[in-house]
Amino acid sequence: MRIFIAFTISLLVYVLLIWLFITQFSKIKPIKPHKNEHIIKIDIRDIPLPVKPKAVPKTKKPTVTNRPIAKKPIKKTIPKKKPVKKKIVVKKRPIKKVIKKKPIKKKTIIKQAEIINEPIEEILYIPEPIKKTIITPPKQDDLASFFSTPSVNSSQRQSYPSSKVKKLYGSSFHSFTATQKAFIKENLDTIQEITQRTLTRRGYPEGAGNTGQEGTNVVSFNLHPNGDISNLRLKTRIGFRALDDNTLSLIRVAYKDYPYPKTTTKIVFYVTYSIYGY
Repeated sequence: MRIFIAFTISLLVYVLLIWLFITQFSKIKPIKPHKNEHIIKIDIRDIPLPVKPKAVPKTKKPTVTNRPIAKKPIKKTIPKKKPVKKKIVVKKRPIKKVIKKKPIKKKTIIKQAEIINEPIEEILYIPEPIKKTIITPPKQDDLASFFSTPSVNSSQRQSYPSSKVKKLYGSSFHSFTATQKAFIKENLDTIQEITQRTLTRRGYPEGAGNTGQEGTNVVSFNLHPNGDISNLRLKTRIGFRALDDNTLSLIRVAYKDYPYPKTTTKIVFYVTYSIYGY
């Protein structure tokens, strides 16, 4: 079917071309010659023949007689020189000195998890105060109260506000004044709560939580009436450097919110790290 359609289309095209040729052939006009054309006729007999150039007679060269015969130069024979034998110089290779290298001692890297958790008492980290502290002498009221207090019995002298204060301060608690004891009794728990709240806000030390580091520090410092602290140290360390260093930086931030004592008072409390608390 396709071949038949193609054949009919091609046949129609050819018929169309033949029809166009027949209709347009009658319209074609022949080209007429121009009237002003000049025809020039040339006869070969009128063309002159070319003239050959005359030959110039050759002149003979004069023969020269009685010329002196040139003698051939005599070549001088130069005796050949004997070839000089070149001395073969053997270059010696430089001997390299072998320098023995000293064996490099490998540095022993102690990981934080390998630190033995042994408590060390009174580890001093910052011997200087954080700010310039102005220690004010005790007021007359405190001196008057100190001298006016009646003598107490030995049983009253050995009493503690709580078992927590007894563990933290020990017998040194009895060397404090009545004002200092009262401040410790009323504000020690508050200071510890402020510190733990700041620790929660700052977050667990980076990397310590992944390795399961936790424990409790015992911190001590002197709290001054103007709010400054001095003699910051760790009485007991956990044994992980990340937690111990974080405790010191934590106190430097949290102390601004501590209550102010009337006289310079030694503060000792716990800083606890617990993974389950985060």
